[in-house]
Amino acid sequence: MTETKANTNTNIHLLADETLGGIKREYVEVDRKAEVGERIIIIEADCQSEYRNGDMAFVSRFVKDDSRFGYYAESILANGRSIASYDREYHVLEPTDIFHIDGERYEMMEREGEVGEKIIIVRPDGVIGDDYDTGRVGTVKSRHSAGDVSVETIGLVFGDEYRVLVPLDEHKNTIENKNNTYKEVKNYMHNELGISRQDVQEMINIAVSNEVQKMSESGKLDKIAGEKIESLIEEGFENGGRLLHGFKERVSQTVSNEVGKRIANVLNINVELKEEGN
Repeated sequence: MTETKANTNTNIHLLADETLGGIKREYVEVDRKAEVGERIIIIEADCQSEYRNGDMAFVSRFVKDDSRFGYYAESILANGRSIASYDREYHVLEPTDIFHIDGERYEMMEREGEVGEKIIIVRPDGVIGDDYDTGRVGTVKSRHSAGDVSVETIGLVFGDEYRVLVPLDEHKNTIENKNNTYKEVKNYMHNELGISRQDVQEMINIAVSNEVQKMSESGKLDKIAGEKIESLIEEGFENGGRLLHGFKERVSQTVSNEVGKRIANVLNINVELKEEGN
């Protein structure tokens, strides 16, 4: 059974994740080229007699179409029938970290489990005597070293075998508490220390400018740009030997993103400035 709902401009589908024992997981539609093994959903079918809008399938391979420029994805429908569709006809269904269990929504997180929390098995190590499979859900009853936990109805589970399932309401409360703390710190900086939002922005601008200069002088900036551009060129020429539409913009945005991430890692900052009209 598939449930679809709108979340702003994103379609969300509730589907069984066979890689996790069939547990219900939320998937989002993404407009990009699929990879082999990924799920797709038909959104603009060229041939309604072979497949229709809303049909879902797993991509098995990509085949060169000699009669028309480009490639098409050969996919397998739920009924086992094979279809061929062009990129413009489908969206990729990307898995989120949101699961539905007993009518409740949970977010999967990679951290140590606490007593009373639910966990899901994502990678059983296959030790002889283990009585659990991928997708098995249980509740932590005690903790051990290195993230290992004892789980009701399962037994001992190693730290790298599971992920924690946090109820979304609880996660929402955590986010709200962080937002409240942010407001308290912001008010203290503004009212007590006399530091404005513009002052903070200026501090960040100076720090980023210094890091960009350091990266440029050391040659790291050229290396980052070169690697990213080379990767994008290879990807672009896969499309029948012609660069994809919007290649120039993609290069600019990708290199900008990569440089930004490396600067953030060096500075070790994560500052979020919010527009609140003051």
